[in-house]
Order: sequence, then C-alpha cells, then structure tokens
Amino acid sequence: MQQENPAHPNYPPQDDDFSLKKLIQTGLDYFWLLWKNKWWIILLGLLGAGGMCLKAKLTPVKFGAPLTFALNEGDGGSSLSAISGLLGQFGLGGGGGAGGKVSSDKIIALSKSMRIVNQALFDRVTIDGKYDFIANHIIEVYKMDQKWAKYNPNFVNFRFKHNVTDSFTLDENSALKGVYGFTVGGLEPGLVTCVYDRESTIFTLRSDTEKEALSLELTNHLFERLSKFYIQQSSDKQKLTYDLIKAKADSLYKKWTGSEYAVSSSIQNQNALWSPVDRTQRDIKGKQSTIYAMAYAESLKNLEIADHALKNSTPFIRDIDKPFFPLDTTMPNWIRQTIIGLFLGLALGSAIIIGIKIVTDAIKS
Repeated sequence: MQQENPAHPNYPPQDDDFSLKKLIQTGLDYFWLLWKNKWWIILLGLLGAGGMCLKAKLTPVKFGAPLTFALNEGDGGSSLSAISGLLGQFGLGGGGGAGGKVSSDKIIALSKSMRIVNQALFDRVTIDGKYDFIANHIIEVYKMDQKWAKYNPNFVNFRFKHNVTDSFTLDENSALKGVYGFTVGGLEPGLVTCVYDRESTIFTLRSDTEKEALSLELTNHLFERLSKFYIQQSSDKQKLTYDLIKAKADSLYKKWTGSEYAVSSSIQNQNALWSPVDRTQRDIKGKQSTIYAMAYAESLKNLEIADHALKNSTPFIRDIDKPFFPLDTTMPNWIRQTIIGLFLGLALGSAIIIGIKIVTDAIKS
C-alpha cells in the first residue's frame, strides 16, 4: 500500500478558467443592470449637469487686482559684520542673521497676519461715492451683517464706527474676526492671496472681490501696510544701535565742551596768578578735556559706521506692476461646469444602482 507523502499534499488544481468566466459574467450582469436602469442614471446625470450649470450662472463676477513686487534685503551681511563690534560696546549680541536672502515665507505669512490685514481693513477709501473703512465696504458688498443678524440681532445694519481696536466691544471683536477670516480665507479661499515665484523671486499680491474699486483699494492698501511694517521691523536692530551710539556721542560732546569751558573759566578767574595747586587743577582739567575730545572723535567715527550700516541694511519693497482700471474679470466656465456635473451625475447614478444590487444580494444570501 502506497503511503501519501505529508510533505507534498495533493491539492486540487485551481480552476482559473472558471474564475475568469465568473468575473466576466459578473461584469456583464452589472452592465445589463445599468443598461436596464439607464434612464434613471441619465436623469441623475442631467440633474447634475443642470445643477452645476445653474451654480456657474449664479456665481457673481469677480474683479482681480494683482500687484507684483520684489524684495531687496539690502547689504545685510557686511553691515552686520561692520556693526557687530559696536553692538558689543553696549552689551548687545551681534547676531549673525541671514541677511541678503529673500524671506518668502515671512512675507507671505505677514500678508495674512491679523496685524497687517486689520490695519488695511481700517484704512478709509471712497467706493461708489461713499468714504468709509474698507472693512465696512466688505460688509456692505457681501451683506455680512444680514448673515450675522440671523444669529445675533445686534448685527442688524452693523458697521464699524471707529478703528481703535483696543476699545472694541465683544460684538465689534466678533465682527472684526469675521471680516478678517473672510478676507484671508481658511477652509475656503479668501479675498486676498499672496504667492511667491522662486524662479523670478517676485511676489504677487492679489485681491478678488465682487466690486472693482474694492479689489483695487484692498490690494494697494494691504501692500502699503505690508511694505511699511516689513521695512520697520527689519531695521529695528540697526536703528537701536544707531540711537545708542548717537546718545553716547552727544553725551561725550557735552562733557568735552564743558571741560573746555571749565579750563577757560579757571584761566580767566585766576588772572594769570597761579599757585602750584591751581596749576595742577588746570592741567587735570585740560587733560580731561583732551580725553573727552578723543573719545568724542571716536564716537563720531562709530556713528558714521552705524549710519552706513543702517542705510545699507534697510530693505525696501519695490512694486513692479500695480493694478489699474479696468480690472480683469473672472467667472466660472458654465460649459465646463455642465460637463463636470453631467459626469458626476452619471457616476453617482451608477454607484447607487450597483450599491442597491449589492445590498439586495447580500440580504437574500
């Protein structure tokens, strides 16, 4: 009797032809199922196409105001090396820094910061003959007060009355956060975008709103606020050093001139009748005056170095192309949106029919 080798069990060969036939048959079953319900699928496709087309038609036209600008960081590296010794005299670290490199991430982050955007929002501009805050123009154009009033009646016909944010009420702070979030965007795109092209090293600041004048004013004022803040905060350290050296130079100048007057006064009072003690005091005052004069001369040289470093390290933002009327308009392409809606509807209808089939078969089994 032949024994079966347990190391090599005899498995029945798999029926590949059967699996392929079953797969083809299943595909044909689903195809005929979809063909049988084709009118329902077509109906959903038409509904999707109609919905997307209607949405495109109802989407308001937006006016785009792009502004391109370039950033020049100045001669930060050489200025910092020249001024590092001066900083040490006042107990301040030289701080190497990464001067001369465009900080694209910093500019983009600042363009969306609450400090910069809120300053621009509370600039007054004239739109359609009405002189008001940009924030109030945004509230009026997008009827934001009506949307807020559904949840809080205090926002009926709400407008900002002043721009002193520190004294804002709770409702005013809530409104400010709403306008700010609507401007910079979050889960949905905002009114303002800022992008950076690493090849050309050029920034593009753009506003897209439903009011042409609002887009133009929002872009220009945001760029102005961004430029001023970046230049100021970038040169603060060099400005502090310059102010410290200038204060030291002024102090030495007063001491030097005071010593000179003291020597002249002592000579005049003694009327050329000098005792040894008086002569010694005069010599001491004269030497003090000389020391103050030398220290003042050195301070003037340091002041020139600090002034040169401040001017060279101060960056500037140069606008390249500014927006002007008439602005370009952007609107959804209703033909493309209709085609997208058609395919989405057909796909959804097919998925529903197949899903019902799968659930029905599972229940029966």
